[in-house]
Amino acid sequence: MNKYLLFTVLLSCTLLLSGCVSREQADEKLARACEAGVNLFLPEGQEVDRIVKKEFTPSPIGPDFRHVTLTAFVKGDWLEQEHKYECDFQESFGFMGGGYTASIERLDAEGTVIGRAGGAILGDAQDFIKLTEAIRKALYE
Repeated sequence: MNKYLLFTVLLSCTLLLSGCVSREQADEKLARACEAGVNLFLPEGQEVDRIVKKEFTPSPIGPDFRHVTLTAFVKGDWLEQEHKYECDFQESFGFMGGGYTASIERLDAEGTVIGRAGGAILGDAQDFIKLTEAIRKALYE
């Protein structure tokens, strides 16, 4: 009987730990989501080619927010130059890192600002809906 109890406990621990999301894994998800949002608002025929730097910091918005800065080169751009893009996400970790959720708060794609601030939508409401959908797909699919 003790053998089955030990097996059940070990299996439960393994399942719990396999669902954990670390800070580094969450940051990578946020970087992919930010890139997806940026690609949505680049001019037609352009997309992020390569990211040369990713920075992750606590957001000044509040304690449950994460700020992501991507430095990237854009494919289809006339000049080979670095571009800087910024995103703020509201995020939540489950009990013992067992789950992770995030949603976009604000995207700044070199002056094109889409998102929320103080409960108001920044930019066009339809653009915010498109951005939210692109972020959701990048985070969860």
